[in-house]
Amino acid sequence: MEIIDVREIEPRIRHETIFDRLDSLDPGESLRLVVDHDPVPLRYQLDATRTSQFNWTPVMSGPEEWQIDIICRAHVLDARPILDRGDEPFDAIMNTAEQVGPDEALIVLAPFEPVPLEGVLSEQGFDYSAQELDGGDWRVVFERA
Repeated sequence: MEIIDVREIEPRIRHETIFDRLDSLDPGESLRLVVDHDPVPLRYQLDATRTSQFNWTPVMSGPEEWQIDIICRAHVLDARPILDRGDEPFDAIMNTAEQVGPDEALIVLAPFEPVPLEGVLSEQGFDYSAQELDGGDWRVVFERA
């Protein structure tokens, strides 16, 4: 488990540093966050921007130090670069979907809402929620029903 003690990181780059590390985690990997205050704002930001991607488990709750284990539970596939190359991401998405375990999610990032994909994966037992992001891109979370 990687540990980040954010007390040693300049405040203006803390969240950016944390999110960069979190985005590099594979499903099942975790990051222990050590802070000097209750990190509720970070959790709200994480839930808003990376819905269903991580589990948040408090380990120690103040008053001098808080420790949180943040565990990745999602396979993230960014279809945008694949599409930008003129390729079709369907096979890569389906191969990734096969790896999704019972308490995991598949997150697909796309430049449009992938309605046909939502139908295909629904037929394979996935529920989904689609969210339009700033700039017109989409983030779709697929979880086993």
